Amino acid sequence: MEDLATLIAEIGADRESGASEIVQRAIDVLGRVMLRPPQERLQVARAICHAQPGMAPIWNAALAAMADDGSQTGFERFVRRVRRAPAALSRVTCEVFSDPDARKPDALSIVTISSSASVRQGLAAIARARPLRVACAEGRPAFEGRRMASALADAGAAVTLFSDAAIAEALHDANAILVGADAVASDWFMNKVGTRMLAAAASLCGVPVYVVASRDKFCALTLAAFIIPRDGVRAEIWDAPPRGIVVRNPYFERVPMDLVTGIITDAGLMPSASVKPFCESLAAASPIEAVERLALP
Repeated sequence: MEDLATLIAEIGADRESGASEIVQRAIDVLGRVMLRPPQERLQVARAICHAQPGMAPIWNAALAAMADDGSQTGFERFVRRVRRAPAALSRVTCEVFSDPDARKPDALSIVTISSSASVRQGLAAIARARPLRVACAEGRPAFEGRRMASALADAGAAVTLFSDAAIAEALHDANAILVGADAVASDWFMNKVGTRMLAAAASLCGVPVYVVASRDKFCALTLAAFIIPRDGVRAEIWDAPPRGIVVRNPYFERVPMDLVTGIITDAGLMPSASVKPFCESLAAASPIEAVERLALP
């Protein structure tokens, strides 16, 4: 259990990886306790949820582990779907952007923010098939957008890096915004701070907004209230502010689903209007009693 505690602490301390990357580590930890007594399994599942409380796939993995009757069938089914999701997301992303915009036939132009493994892999697949221009926001304060920009440039895309405050400038000749998500609820999704302003600006400019999110990131109504964005370290913004100044460093925010055109999932493109009924269909996998047990300190 001490080894598991170390792994969980590392998951909680990770401020750079996206949910699709962290859930892979979480299911590895949960897999080690599937044959342990239910109380030990609950202890580990609860600790993982508290380590990354804003990431829906972590909660869904924990719920799958706790619901398992000992045969591991349900948990293994969840793991298989998570493992298959990256390839499926890349395929669907390519399908969504397979036809050039008739108004801008020279190259597909995409705007993104922060760093998402799902978005990066999808854009890299597009870059192998057609000319691609990408505008990336730098991702302060950790600058994960720089890593995103470098990876896409290596994949063959023509990349322009913007400051977070200036990223809306890239909307003037953009075909679409493509962003990741740590959670998708019936009327919002969660992503890096700055996504809401970018999506709102896109709405004013008539640029569609697509979210790349595998189905393990969707929240049942019972779970959505427990998905809480957390702040980063205040010293990343200002390490010694003068007296009377309160510093906040929010990393994530909820973005209204009204600003979204569609969700690119591992099962296909989901119109934003279909998100709520899909989230409602997840109720059986997220009973409120189980969610509340995981949420206890």
